[in-house]
Amino acid sequence: MTALRLTAIAILAAVAVIAALLAADVRAWPVTLENGDAVFAIAPGRARWVPATNLGDLSKTLLGTGGDVASRLALQAYREAAGVQQPGINLFQVPTERLAAINALSGPADSANPQVAAQARTLLGILTFAEATSGGGISTTDVAIAEFADAVRVEPSDTAAKFDLELLLRLTAATGQRSGHRLAHGFGRTGHGASGAVSGSGF
Repeated sequence: MTALRLTAIAILAAVAVIAALLAADVRAWPVTLENGDAVFAIAPGRARWVPATNLGDLSKTLLGTGGDVASRLALQAYREAAGVQQPGINLFQVPTERLAAINALSGPADSANPQVAAQARTLLGILTFAEATSGGGISTTDVAIAEFADAVRVEPSDTAAKFDLELLLRLTAATGQRSGHRLAHGFGRTGHGASGAVSGSGF
């Protein structure tokens, strides 16, 4: 058997191994996403959506799952930011968690999927309004209004964004007094589903 033939056999064997590993990585993604969504529904902070792969990010690139993971991580960051605003939580955590959530939502807010973009913009509006109530000023409130309006623009059927936009406009037009506590009890009728769809189930 010639050296050329041996080289060809070795290459084919290597390709076969890589193909098998890639196939395993591809199969792992839908299972991991589904399992992550199930965990998120019960314990949001423990959810994970990235499988252990054999070939790094190759399968992620081929499948285009980067956006799916980013939107889920953004929802997770939002839930964490909302959680630290509950009574009894260390207030020093609030700005850090809120900023992390805003940064995480910035990518999904520009998603080509109108539902994902609308949900992300709605949550950005909620967080921005919370920032305004903590001393960010009227300009920050204007940004929150703009985020809600953009959410309605990219997805006109998004009733959660419409509700939040109308509520914020009424609050700012009334007495000018705003309370960050409203974040948990007035705004945020979205952000529960990890699949990217607007749930409207209430925060």
